[in-house]
Amino acid sequence: MEELYLSFKPYLISIAYRMLGSLTDAEDIVHDTFIKLQGSDTPHINNVKSYLSKMVTNRCINEIKSVRKKRESYLGTWLPEPIVQGPLVDPSEKVIQDDSLSYALIILMEELSAMERAVYVLKEAFQLEHPETASMLNITEVNCRKIFSRAKKKIKDLSGENMTSYQIQEEHTARFISALSNGSIQEITDILADDVTFVADGGGKVVTAINEIVSKERVLALLHAIATKFFAGKTAHVVSVNNQKGILIVKDGKPIGVFSFVWNPNTHKIHQLFYVVNPDKLRQINIFPF
Repeated sequence: MEELYLSFKPYLISIAYRMLGSLTDAEDIVHDTFIKLQGSDTPHINNVKSYLSKMVTNRCINEIKSVRKKRESYLGTWLPEPIVQGPLVDPSEKVIQDDSLSYALIILMEELSAMERAVYVLKEAFQLEHPETASMLNITEVNCRKIFSRAKKKIKDLSGENMTSYQIQEEHTARFISALSNGSIQEITDILADDVTFVADGGGKVVTAINEIVSKERVLALLHAIATKFFAGKTAHVVSVNNQKGILIVKDGKPIGVFSFVWNPNTHKIHQLFYVVNPDKLRQINIFPF
């Protein structure tokens, strides 16, 4: 059983994280799935990978339905739990390794119903064919195709999201860190789009903007407040957030915030800015002393 767990854990967590937007919940579901599997007659399971995927996917569908009700009372905007990797982060904690796992896409998954999310993830992210996906979800192949088509229409076009090179992302991110550290936010005026938006998630546990902030002027004003009033005693570091350049904020050796960005594919300016400071969503980040 341990060998099965180690073999399939990353794959199953990848499915669950995409569906739930929470690495913590994804790991819990995968762990519970293997506990349940211990009571099954595994030698008689023809395709263990498919069997486990079906168990995890169905658990996620039930979890999504339950979580939607809880989100109604969530204070402020709910954002997914970011997956942070980089020189400060323990490489053994790199649970999910996937270059296509963008933070913007995980956010957009919230626009989909539980079944749409399951079909989209299995087909788009894991390249399962419609017959296999339909069988896994106990729906017809025709219905599976319709659900996938509907999900694709709801998800905005992200085809140009990765067109900004890592070099440009790293240069802009380094400038962003310099502006935060020095309190000179005007230094990054030229790398923000005019219609840039800022969305933060403090979960009611950390003071931050509750509503979405729109326009360069308003976002700059908010960043200035963060830099001058809340940045003392903290350090900022370039990291990878869901496989794109982002920023990890650290205080006393502990992660206290994560910035991630969506870049305009034509101008390479920051089009969307996400700021997660809810401590519950930063627990998975284990950093090295520095």
